[in-house]
Amino acid sequence: MKNSERFWERGYSDPNVWTMGGPSVEVYEIEQQLPRNAMVVDLGCGEGRNALFLAFRGHAVTALEPSSSAVRKLRSVADEHSLNIDVIEGRIEDFVPDERYDLALAHSSLHFVTKDVWVPLINELRQRTNEGGFHNFTSIIGTSRYPVPYECRHANSFDRGDLDSLYADWQVLRSDFYAKWDSHPGIATHVHAVEKFLSRKAGPDGPLPFTKVDLSNSDALPGDLFEKIPLGIHVEDLRLLCNRPTTVNRIEMPGLNLTSPIELTRGYAVEEWFFGKHALQFTQGVLTGKYEYFTQPISLQTVPRASNRYEAGAHLGPQKTD
Repeated sequence: MKNSERFWERGYSDPNVWTMGGPSVEVYEIEQQLPRNAMVVDLGCGEGRNALFLAFRGHAVTALEPSSSAVRKLRSVADEHSLNIDVIEGRIEDFVPDERYDLALAHSSLHFVTKDVWVPLINELRQRTNEGGFHNFTSIIGTSRYPVPYECRHANSFDRGDLDSLYADWQVLRSDFYAKWDSHPGIATHVHAVEKFLSRKAGPDGPLPFTKVDLSNSDALPGDLFEKIPLGIHVEDLRLLCNRPTTVNRIEMPGLNLTSPIELTRGYAVEEWFFGKHALQFTQGVLTGKYEYFTQPISLQTVPRASNRYEAGAHLGPQKTD
């Protein structure tokens, strides 16, 4: 794919926007269980939405990204805030891990390389991950109903179940599969099927660091209404179209967070509304994603433990409303 065809380059080259939004919910969940000053590698980090979130919490991040525009943006933000991020401009195919890690991330990046590239790389990262460390990957997987969109086309190197097999000797904490509707600068709302995978280097039968909270319910959102609800609508305006569901998962991320390269906030909130197999996700009160789940929707609520946490989390878990 040529640079001119990569839709994300329009946003990456704009110093005032985040092309892919803020930190992922599961990265917030993981951070609550990381040791102080954890070592993190983020492969295909984009503008650094997750790398910056982790660096603001005191962790040391190696961030790999092939886009020159994204690298310039991330370096500028990291330098401005004196963050511990080593930004490397380069391809996943050429990356050679040379550290011990507590967390390895690859969000929407490994599927751009072939299986003979990402499998050996993952196996090397598995060896270089500290006991109790985490691996977190999201990948687009085409289905008959939701084929890979043209603008997101890639190597099609992932099959559902590949990661579950590779990590059968670790604790698999998430193996979610869903269709996601989202949009980015320069591209209208589109839908693709996504696998979200999270594992921990520990025996499969050992104690888990999280409680898995079931977010499914018997509520329903009519299909025609789900399709019509536009991204970008404010949560208060949505109340005019449908009632708040019985299960709402609200995640409040304390501490410093960037909502764009030029907007710094001390509070960042994601709210997820669940209607049976469908979900709506609001970021700072604005609808940024719509979901159709093929697997059971869950959240991970951290199990308290004695540790030298950098900053305590504030995951509130699902809230039942009247």
